[in-house]
Amino acid sequence: MKNDKKLRIMQAAERLFKARQFHEIALDEVAREADVGKGTLYLYFADKQDLFFQTAVAGFDEMCEMLQTPPVKPVPFREELLETCLRISEFFKQRRPLFRMILSQGERAMGRGGSLKQRWTERRKKLTSAMAAIIGRGAAAGEVRSDMPPEVIAEYLLSMLRARVTELEDVPAENRTHAALIDLFLNGAQSNSRKPL
Repeated sequence: MKNDKKLRIMQAAERLFKARQFHEIALDEVAREADVGKGTLYLYFADKQDLFFQTAVAGFDEMCEMLQTPPVKPVPFREELLETCLRISEFFKQRRPLFRMILSQGERAMGRGGSLKQRWTERRKKLTSAMAAIIGRGAAAGEVRSDMPPEVIAEYLLSMLRARVTELEDVPAENRTHAALIDLFLNGAQSNSRKPL
C-alpha cells in the first residue's frame, strides 16, 4: 500500500535525522534505510527539505484539529487547558531534535531562503488557532479575560510552554510541572498576601 511506503520512508528519515545533521544525510541513504528505490521518495516528497519537514510535522495537523474540537462532555476549563498543554508538550518532546534543526539551523544547514523555517511559521499558526479556540471557550465561561484577543493569550501560553522546556531545564521539576504552568498562567505571579492598592 502506498501510504505504508510513505510511512516507512518517514520513519527511516526520522531515525536518520535524529541521529545526524541535515547536510550529512543523502536521499540515497534514506531510500536504503526505508528499503525503497530512490525514485519512490519523489512520489511523496519534492526534495530532502520536504521529506524532512513532513517527517518533523507528522501528526501536527491532526493534533491541532483535535485541540480545536470542543470536548464531548463538559470539562472544567483548567482541566481542558492542562490536558491540552500535556498533549502539545508530548508531541514536541517526541520530535525535539527535528524541531531544533528547523528552528536553530534552518537556513544555515538547509539552504538559503529559510523555506523550512517559513513553512514551520505558517504551520504553527494552526497551533495558535487551536489554542485560541480553547482560550475562547474559557473567556466565554468567564475563566479567562475577554478584553484581549484569544490569539494573543494563546501565544503567551504557548511561549510559556516553550520556556518550560527550553529555558527551565535546570529548575526543580516541581516548579516546572504543567500544573504549575497553568496555575501561573491563570492566576499570575502576584502574591496572594499582597494588599490591593
